[in-house]
Amino acid sequence: MIFLHPQWLILLVLPVGLAFWEWVRRGHVLALPFDGTKPKSGWLLRFLVLCANTLPSCLLAGAVLLAAHPVKFKPPEVERKLTNALILLDTSGSMAENHGSQANGRHTRFDSAMEAILKFINYRAGDAFGLTIFSRSFIHWLPLTLDTQSIALARPFIVPNNPKLDPPQMGRHGLPDDLWGITYIGKALRGATELLAQRPTGDRMVVLLTDGESEDIKAPRDQEIIASLRAENITVFGILLTDETIEPSLVRIAQESGGAVFNAATPEALHAVFSRIDEMKKVVVLEKKPRLSDHYAPFLWPALGVLLLSLLALFGLRFTPW
Repeated sequence: MIFLHPQWLILLVLPVGLAFWEWVRRGHVLALPFDGTKPKSGWLLRFLVLCANTLPSCLLAGAVLLAAHPVKFKPPEVERKLTNALILLDTSGSMAENHGSQANGRHTRFDSAMEAILKFINYRAGDAFGLTIFSRSFIHWLPLTLDTQSIALARPFIVPNNPKLDPPQMGRHGLPDDLWGITYIGKALRGATELLAQRPTGDRMVVLLTDGESEDIKAPRDQEIIASLRAENITVFGILLTDETIEPSLVRIAQESGGAVFNAATPEALHAVFSRIDEMKKVVVLEKKPRLSDHYAPFLWPALGVLLLSLLALFGLRFTPW
């Protein structure tokens, strides 16, 4: 505990001096007819009266301490640095192809991607996440937000169609491949850059999930994308949901932005990749300085008790003036 205005503590000499004077002074001498007698000393009563007369000095001391503004240090606030993470999800028809084991029914690349995304979001609670789907073009399906439940709710509306594997009678609700197909990663990255550039605070990250190559990121187009990512301090992590060789231009884009690209041919590998991304983009904890807060209680309640005793003493516990 400390005082914000310690200079006021010098005034404590006043109540201390008054209390000392109260205990040592003799008072006014007044001759009375019975002064020649030998009455009892009454030391207990005298002690109680002196204590009662000292109570105003104690009240003054309490007022001085409160005026000096006692404070104490609270533990420092702990705050995490916000990461703005935009999920860039390929929803072209090829994302409806099988991925991993099919022992428990049909399981597609899109299914694996959504499961890993949701697990990553839950683990990184406190970061802002957004969802952008892309293929021939892109749609910012969910803006960057701390309320990430909408990403799970979006799943039935963005499931990709693949008529070769899923006939129309299966009732899949994704965008038709003849309108939405083909993979344009470069266009999607430009859209993601524009969206993330609007975030005034926090780190910026793109997690790209795709299973195909893209003509619009091949050299020299990749240099323009790299320049814009660097200008906005955006890190790109790419995940290829196959075991094929990753396109060199995509590797350059990710590495030049400070990220990396991974293969994930199985759901287990995909979860491992997201764990790796979490390690590479760790949560940054910001610890602020300790905070000061008022600390009147140790002085306020005793002062109120002394005030109550002083009021009670006024009813008769005092020296008579004769």
